[in-house]
Amino acid sequence: MKKILILGGSGFIGTSIVDYGINKKLIKNKINEIYVISRGNKLKQKKYRHIKITYINKCILNVKKIPQVNYIIYCLKSKSIRVSNNYFNHFLKLLKTLKNKPKILFTSSGAVYGKNTNKKKDKESKKIKSDSIDNLNGYKKEYAKEKVFVENKIKRLGVKNYKVSIARCYTFIGKNIMRYNYAISDLINDAKNMTRIKLNSKIDVYRSYMHSDDMSNWLITILKNSNTKCPIYNVGSSKVINLKDLTRQIAKITNKKIALKTNKNKKFDYYVPSINKAYKKLNLKISINLNDALNSIIKS
Repeated sequence: MKKILILGGSGFIGTSIVDYGINKKLIKNKINEIYVISRGNKLKQKKYRHIKITYINKCILNVKKIPQVNYIIYCLKSKSIRVSNNYFNHFLKLLKTLKNKPKILFTSSGAVYGKNTNKKKDKESKKIKSDSIDNLNGYKKEYAKEKVFVENKIKRLGVKNYKVSIARCYTFIGKNIMRYNYAISDLINDAKNMTRIKLNSKIDVYRSYMHSDDMSNWLITILKNSNTKCPIYNVGSSKVINLKDLTRQIAKITNKKIALKTNKNKKFDYYVPSINKAYKKLNLKISINLNDALNSIIKS
């Protein structure tokens, strides 16, 4: 049986993979132990009949040794490239303490492609351009720069004969999404707690949503197929939905009225991946559609 380590495991991706394991869905990958390192956790070891979960409640910089595992998912992130560099350099020191080289997956983001100006789905072959990233608004710009920085670090590990891969993650849905202030979680909260669902958007927003179980399956599959050439895959759904249509879909499920306030202008925010590469190379598919995902969260 195999062991996996999640670095930065208190976020949506880490907690979703842990839930995926608890729900007996890592067994097919012969994984029966999960280690989670994150200062955001205040949890203790859990042991189920089929899987053991060990939480190490520390900042990565305070970790002196990591367990010998078969797989590592690197979810660590920082608002500062300087801090991110410190995290990664310490991670390299920890790797050197291991007898065998584990396969490593870095969870990057579709934000690295920069601002989408043509409503075309992002492909992995799209060139990363700094000026396109600079056109991103608010926190997204620094977030994208940090992801590009770590991507380059991960690629260098491949040169050092580590089997690595990069997953450029998009937007997701699952029970853990309700912990965050995203558009979809705000809309669901309105549907559950308000008399009507409110959407106030100054631009047309286009997204796609992959369920956390599909996300976990894709990430583990990409991780298992890591190699020294560092393959890169988009992870998300390619089925586009406008935020206004998403609001209407949630309203239909909950029988709520909606209050839409949108400005009529030509500006848009389009953030949708092409996932043909994952389909063709790894035979990965979407098994849970958006309507079923919404129903499972709303009615839980």
